[in-house]
Amino acid sequence: MIRRITVLWMAFVMLASLSIPAFAEEAQPSATRGQVVSAILAAAQAYHPDIHKEDIIKGYEDGKLKEDQAVQMVEALVMVSRAFPELPTPVGNDLRMGSFPEGFTDTPAWAKADIDKLTAAGVLVGNSDGTLGGSEPITLDELHTIIARIWALKGTNLKDDFFEVINKEWLNTSTIPDGDMMGGVFSDLSRENDDKLKSILQGLVGKTFKEGTKEQKLADYYTAALDSKSRNQAGSKPIANYLAEINKATSLQELIQADNDLEKATSLSTLFNFMISADAKDSSTNVLYYTGMNLGLDKNSYVTNDENAKQLYIAFMTKLLVLSGEKEQFAKEQASKIYEMEKSLAAVSLDPQEQGDVTKYYNPYTIQQFAALYPNVDIKNSLKEANLPQVDKVIVIDEKQAKKYAEYLKGDQLELLKSYSKVWLLQHTAFKLTDDFRKAVKDFTAGLYGITGERTDEDSAIDSTKAYLNDYMGQMYAERYFSKEAKQDVEHMVKQFIAIYKERIKAIDWMSEVTKQKAIKKLETMQVKIGYPDQWKDQLSKVSIKTYDQGGSLFTNAIAIQKAKADAMKAQLGKPVDKSEWEMNVYEVNAYYNPLNNEIVFPAGILQAPFYDIHAKKEANLRAIGMVIAHEISHAFDNNGSAYDENGNANNWWTDEDQQKFMEKCQAVIDFYNDIEIVPGATNSGLLTLSENVADLGGMAASLQVVSGMAQPDYKVYFESYANVWKSTMTREIAAYLSANDVHSANKIRVNRTVVNFPEFYTTYGIHSGDGMYVAPEQRVSIW
Repeated sequence: MIRRITVLWMAFVMLASLSIPAFAEEAQPSATRGQVVSAILAAAQAYHPDIHKEDIIKGYEDGKLKEDQAVQMVEALVMVSRAFPELPTPVGNDLRMGSFPEGFTDTPAWAKADIDKLTAAGVLVGNSDGTLGGSEPITLDELHTIIARIWALKGTNLKDDFFEVINKEWLNTSTIPDGDMMGGVFSDLSRENDDKLKSILQGLVGKTFKEGTKEQKLADYYTAALDSKSRNQAGSKPIANYLAEINKATSLQELIQADNDLEKATSLSTLFNFMISADAKDSSTNVLYYTGMNLGLDKNSYVTNDENAKQLYIAFMTKLLVLSGEKEQFAKEQASKIYEMEKSLAAVSLDPQEQGDVTKYYNPYTIQQFAALYPNVDIKNSLKEANLPQVDKVIVIDEKQAKKYAEYLKGDQLELLKSYSKVWLLQHTAFKLTDDFRKAVKDFTAGLYGITGERTDEDSAIDSTKAYLNDYMGQMYAERYFSKEAKQDVEHMVKQFIAIYKERIKAIDWMSEVTKQKAIKKLETMQVKIGYPDQWKDQLSKVSIKTYDQGGSLFTNAIAIQKAKADAMKAQLGKPVDKSEWEMNVYEVNAYYNPLNNEIVFPAGILQAPFYDIHAKKEANLRAIGMVIAHEISHAFDNNGSAYDENGNANNWWTDEDQQKFMEKCQAVIDFYNDIEIVPGATNSGLLTLSENVADLGGMAASLQVVSGMAQPDYKVYFESYANVWKSTMTREIAAYLSANDVHSANKIRVNRTVVNFPEFYTTYGIHSGDGMYVAPEQRVSIW
């Protein structure tokens, strides 16, 4: 995918943690005074051309420079300060991303002015005890990290930091809308699409439509979603019966039955989560997957013992339980126990980068084997009551987590499981209940992700309508904002890129002819979906949507829709896969490759300016949406997609030798993108982001080939457009969260670390050895 973000806040609207380096790095030797001076001189030359060695290093009282002597961190920082005498005051993105400790307790008097200057610039990170650690040695890597922060802050020399210079004006004036986590091209286009959807909905409200039409359902759902007065008057009554049934359970069996009853009524389960999807080994047939347990935080927050996240989450669960009627002390005790339970489950669960690896997530069990995992639970009966009686196989996605969960289902953890069940019922339904429940969610996510301000009630109503009536919304969006002509035009562009990819694969020097032919076959059979589905389906034809005045509610409307969709999904178990279905909403600003269908999909939402405009010149569209198209094609051959054949089955089509070469190239990409600072305290994981980095590299290689074939290729426009598309700003908390959970590299790294692998970038901007953006040819990476 071009950009994927999964955070709790999005889950609540539509139904904080630091990263761990992917590898243990070898200890770097301490730098000497001479090495530090040389490095600083080279780094500062473009910003201070008349700087000399004696401006940086002053020597000791006896006049000796002692350049062979190890340098203390504080000495190195003072030298950096002298080399960059004028530093801008951080604003905009620099202010959000910088580190601004109040001051360091161990700064010597002689260095205070320089250290204070660097601190005010946001380029220093101290220790948790308030010290700088200035008497400690510094490595050249640590020095270069600080210099890179200064390059970014100044943003005046694209040879050192391409992304910052191209986007500096925007970054300095950037803002994040109230209640949002980030801003940028993708975010701005998403908000523009939301405005279009708002216009559609507001054009429907107040008019009379025939009962059962999509217009009637959209208008009445949106009206109910806006009716906060009626929603608040209902309080927690919509879920009172379900909470009561959980509360009165006196045994594990009774609790399971309460969950069964909840699932039958609402299609929500708090104790077991399943989905129906194509079998990864036989993608023509739908099978049952066991998706694991609900966790309120990301795995990294649990395993790193993030105290801030822990306390926020416990306070959030406590608030939900209190709102549901529990006493404060009991609620807090149970919330703490739930946290510890979820932490134990997270500790053994799949890492984010493993979740797309078929060798990790494909664990088929017979129904007897699956039932044996939970001997104290009548799994077969629960599936039967969930209208899934004919199950003979369950694919367990997270096997270790599933086995760990069994330890809690032995009958001696009843009160904990009851509280866990209540908490997750409340989390799933909070935005359908009172403003107090909504505020609990908003406070939690604001604290966790650094969000300021709040989205309006109208925004929340639109979000809810998008989430539940997504197909109706998508149909009306496509009718207004994406024509059949545009669909055909983009389809033609995709065919061009597939043809280019075939040429590139044929020209690869590291792959055998046998494997090349199978790769080409995968390209030739790749399915392409553009804009919107060729045929619209209506899973909600029998669902009645009503306003509060008509006897309906936001809760009843949402549950009715949810149940209808779940019933339609259940009906597909054991049936042939409908490969015409879409996994992404039509109005989303995104795109994806689905390996189980061997298909690439580009919703109408991203096929808008600045990515695509049917009225723009062909060259402009090729530069803009071309990279997106080539990126998604590349996913068919990344470390995850390459495990599937042309039919979408997990099947090794590589020769052993070719696969070994491919894995070596993947390792080089891992190393190339690894351990690069995103914000102070958080770094990029080359392992986590491997699949998307492979797609970025392949996408740029193919789209550059298109540009090179133009009569007058303008590489400057190409590279700067690419950097501009990825301009973004976000809170430090979200940046840190993404560093540990998002399979995409940070946007700046996607730009700076990708463009440096292509010779056209060097010739266009005159990049040479010694420049911050320079990478020696033998260290550059490529696969496709």
